[in-house]
Amino acid sequence: MTLWTVFTDVCLMGVLLLVGQILRAKLKIFQKLLIPPALIAGFIGLVLGPKGYAILPLSKWIGVYAGVLIVVVFAAMPIGDRPTKEQLSGQAIGGFFLNNTGIIILQYAVGMLVCTYFLNKIFNLNPGFGLMMATGFYGGHGTAAAVGSAYAALGWADAADLGMTTATAGIVGGIVFGMILINIGVRRGWTHYVEKPSDLPPELRTGLIPPEKQKQGGKITVSSISVDPMAFHISVVALASILGYYTTELISAYYPKIGIPAYCVSILWVFVINKVLNVTGTIEYIDRQSINRISGTCTDFLIISGIASINTKIVLLYWQPLLFVCALGFVATFIWFFYVGGKCSPYDWFERDMMNFGHATGVTATGILLQRVVDPDMKSRGMEDDAIQFIFNRPIHIALQVLPPILLTNAPLFWSHALCWILVASLIVLLGVSYVLKWWRPYEPLKRYR
Repeated sequence: MTLWTVFTDVCLMGVLLLVGQILRAKLKIFQKLLIPPALIAGFIGLVLGPKGYAILPLSKWIGVYAGVLIVVVFAAMPIGDRPTKEQLSGQAIGGFFLNNTGIIILQYAVGMLVCTYFLNKIFNLNPGFGLMMATGFYGGHGTAAAVGSAYAALGWADAADLGMTTATAGIVGGIVFGMILINIGVRRGWTHYVEKPSDLPPELRTGLIPPEKQKQGGKITVSSISVDPMAFHISVVALASILGYYTTELISAYYPKIGIPAYCVSILWVFVINKVLNVTGTIEYIDRQSINRISGTCTDFLIISGIASINTKIVLLYWQPLLFVCALGFVATFIWFFYVGGKCSPYDWFERDMMNFGHATGVTATGILLQRVVDPDMKSRGMEDDAIQFIFNRPIHIALQVLPPILLTNAPLFWSHALCWILVASLIVLLGVSYVLKWWRPYEPLKRYR
C-alpha cells in the first residue's frame, strides 16, 4: 500500500460521492426515500469494487479508511464547543438526555439479551454479536468501524462486516420507517409546523440548494496571508487525532490485551485541547462550522469506504440472526419512540422525538433530516438540545463501545450474562431517576403536548 494507493482510493471515493449526489438530484426514488449520496456511493463501490465485480480499481485496503477516519470524526466533535450554563440545565435537556441515553442502553440490552438467551443457542454466535445491532443502529458506520477494528485486534474479524451491515440497515430503515412515522404523526395531528410531508423543501429532496437560499459554510478566523483558515482548523483536529493515536499505541505497548480504540483516546485529548482554548481565549479563533465541515467530510468518506468493504460472504453467513436482531431493534426503537420519547419533551414532542429516532437508527445527520421534514425552520430545538445532551451522553456511549468487547473477549460466558442484567438495571435506574425529576411523564397522554 503506497501513498498513490491512498490517493487513488480517495479520488475514486470522491467520484462515487459525486455520482451519488447526481443520482439523488435526478432520481425520484432516492429523493422520496431521502437516501444520502454517501450511502448510494457506498453501494456502488460495493458492487463495482474489490468485494464485487472488481470493475473499479479500488484497492483491497478500502476498508481500512473507515477505522482511521473515525478518529478524525471524534477528534473534531467537541472542538470550539461552548454551551452556556443555562443550556446545560432544564427539563428539556433532561428529557432529551433520557431519550437519547435510554435508547442506547435499550438497544444494547435487547441485542445482548436475545443473543445470549436465544440466538446463541441456535447459531453458536460469538458473544459480541449481541453488540452489533446497537453498534450499527445508534453508533452508525463510524462506531461500526471503530468497534470492528477493536474486535479485529481482539481476534474476531467478522465484527467489522457485521457492524457495517447493521449500520447500513439502520440508516436505510431509519429514514424509511421515519417517514412512515411522520405520515402517522401528520394524520394524528401531532405535528405543529407542517401539514403534510410533501411540504418538504425541494433542496432537502434533491440535495441541491438554489442560489437564493445558499448560506456561508464558515467564517474566516485567521488571515490567509498567515495560514489558510481551513488548514488551521484541520491542524487543530490533527493534533487531537495524533495524540489519541500515539497514546493508544503507548497503552497497547504496556497493556496489549486492553485494546482501547484510538478514537476514544483522541476525544479525551480534545477535551484537554478545548479547555486550553477556553482558558487562553484562543477559542475565539475556532469556527465551529469549519470544524463541522471537516467532521462531515470524513463521515461521508467513512460511510463510502465502510459499505464498499463489506464482505457479502460474511453477511450471508449471518443473515438469519442479523435479520432477526435488526427487526427486533426497530421494534424496540418504535416502542421507545411512543412510550418514552413521546413523553419526555415539554413541547413539540413529535418534532424533537423525530430527531432522536433518526439519531438512534443512523447518524446525527439522519436525525436532523427527519426533524427538518416536520420542522423545516428547526423551531423545536431538537438539534441544539441533542448537541448539548451529547456532552453528558458521550462518556456513556464510549464506555459501551470500549468495555463490552474487552470483557466479552476475556470472560465471554460470565460477562454475556452479567452485561445483560447490568444494562437492564441501568435502564430501570435511568427511567426511575427521570420519573422523579419529571424528565419523563408516562402518566400523561400524547395529546397533552399538542
